[in-house]
Amino acid sequence: MDQVLLLVIILAVVVLANILARHVMVIPLPFFLIVLGLVLALLPVYDGFHLNPSMFSFAIIAPLLFNEAQNSSRFWIGRSITNILSLAVGLVVVTVLAVGLSIHALYTILPLSLSFALVAIVAPTDASAVNSIFEANPIAEEQSATLQHESLFNDAAGIVIFDMALAAYISGTFSLEGAIGTFMWEFLGGLLFGGLIGVIVVSTRLFLIRHNDDTPLIMVLIQLLTPFLVYLLAEKLELSGILAVVAAGLVQGSERDKLRLTSSRMQIVTSNVWEIVSGVLSGTVFVLLGLSLPDVINILNEHVDPNITIIRLFFIGLFLYAVKGAIRLIWTRYLLKRRTKTDHVWRDSLVMALSGANGTITLSLAFSIPNQVNGHPFMLRGPLIFVAAVVILTSLILPTIFVPLLLPAQEESQPRFKWVRRMIQAGISDLVAEKQHPGEAQIVIDSLQQQLILDSTPKLRIERQIMRQTHDVERKKVQEMYQNGDITEDEMVYYNKFLELNHFSSDEKVWKNVLLRIRFSLHIGTLYKDLHRAQEAFLTAPVALEEVYWREQFEKHGEDILPIEEAGFNAVMDFLKQNSGANGVETNMVRRFYRTRHRRIRSGDVDPDIVYQLFMRAFHAEYELIQRAIANGDINADLAEKLQQRISFDEITYIQNSESYQ
Repeated sequence: MDQVLLLVIILAVVVLANILARHVMVIPLPFFLIVLGLVLALLPVYDGFHLNPSMFSFAIIAPLLFNEAQNSSRFWIGRSITNILSLAVGLVVVTVLAVGLSIHALYTILPLSLSFALVAIVAPTDASAVNSIFEANPIAEEQSATLQHESLFNDAAGIVIFDMALAAYISGTFSLEGAIGTFMWEFLGGLLFGGLIGVIVVSTRLFLIRHNDDTPLIMVLIQLLTPFLVYLLAEKLELSGILAVVAAGLVQGSERDKLRLTSSRMQIVTSNVWEIVSGVLSGTVFVLLGLSLPDVINILNEHVDPNITIIRLFFIGLFLYAVKGAIRLIWTRYLLKRRTKTDHVWRDSLVMALSGANGTITLSLAFSIPNQVNGHPFMLRGPLIFVAAVVILTSLILPTIFVPLLLPAQEESQPRFKWVRRMIQAGISDLVAEKQHPGEAQIVIDSLQQQLILDSTPKLRIERQIMRQTHDVERKKVQEMYQNGDITEDEMVYYNKFLELNHFSSDEKVWKNVLLRIRFSLHIGTLYKDLHRAQEAFLTAPVALEEVYWREQFEKHGEDILPIEEAGFNAVMDFLKQNSGANGVETNMVRRFYRTRHRRIRSGDVDPDIVYQLFMRAFHAEYELIQRAIANGDINADLAEKLQQRISFDEITYIQNSESYQ
């Protein structure tokens, strides 16, 4: 139960951190996650939290890398395979040798084998850790692709070298021939085994698709289980589970190339599920890092050697990061092949060097250092974990500071929100002239206008203030109609009751909604002596029921509510038109409320077929605008793709919720 509670809390922390990162964009998301994880660690219930590295790799790292691999471009991997292997294998080996020797010379208390193991821990990069920086400061496509694919393969290289160095320290012997054999077995064996299992899984999925068994439940569960199955089997065979998962993910990604437009629903569902899973797991990694920091300090304090101090270890971590970064800078400057010519070679190389951030794998390897060696407590475990933690945090902090200075934030020449508004306005404009089915057209127009409102952030206080003003305007109009003899006193009294109820339900608060449902169901059940109608009243939204109810009440007394509502509606629309000012978003919200009321009270049931046709017509108008814009060169293909994707999602959303528009 405690583990389940911790999982629920971590998920809540991930949600909170993502909300904070959206509003404080200067600070990257990982820092919010780490800090909130640290806050959790300060709670007494999680005092002394210990991270299980094997479970961490199995439950978090494996599915994360599988998803990254299946979303990777086989085109870019094939095109940049030389650069990827150069960084993932060559750079890792050179870094381990050079930096390991330097640390051993600087800190002689640390054996050479453990120096190599320490550098191997921090060798794997985690490009996703600095993605939030690159969103505001985009880098070249070639650099981005190389960083992404490097992180898929250098994880395995770092893990294999770490295992060999740790085994050499424990046994006290080292065989170069055996080390090379172990490396090749784990590295190449992991790739081949993962690729084989991936082919089997993909073939199974394609077989199910051909026989119409490609329901999202079946297909998504098979895909979610794949990384766990591959990782466990590879580790049993003493292969690299990480590389096996990566290879299986790459094979899995090829499935989409074969499917193309077939099994579309399954592909959309799968993509959405993995987007959520990946976001949750990525956030969990950094929450666990923050949650584990006190444990790192506690482990360090258990060491009694006076020569090992926090200050000294801190500077060793900074030295390790600096030397590792310098080697990476030189390597990316002189040993990477560049297909695209640039005038900023050193700047781009420095960005690549800073982008070698550490994260998930480094954390996992650090905590996988054994507590005991040859039956004795391993006293250097705490210092090694502390140094690794310093490198992780440094590799996250420095890019945050320096990458924006190297790559000033680019102003978007084609702001997406501007074209979204144009697109939606095109759909609205196409329907404004619809005279044959005005009620159905107004439903579609209101829905499209709601999209424009949701793209902004209305202020509830101002919206309620405007709603109170319009309520007073309509009441004064009704009073004026009574004084002019246009309506009777009974009509004025009952219409004012309608207005009070209408105003009461306008903000759609939950408690008001429940209260009105009870009120309407009791009143209608008593009035009509019909339990079925009372049930229908309770299950119908009050804002939709009250117009129908009051129209029936007026008709029952031989009166007509429509002319009164028409006059009040026109008065409100005139007022909103004259007083929109700087509160356009809030005014549109109020205007939509009155238009919906006006349509409902004047119209009976709408024709769902006509509503469907008009929605499709509006979406078609949006598509045509995007096609004209890209044909004229007003927008690029990337922006056009995002806008058309939004239209497609709107279509799917409407189809899935079409009943709510009837």
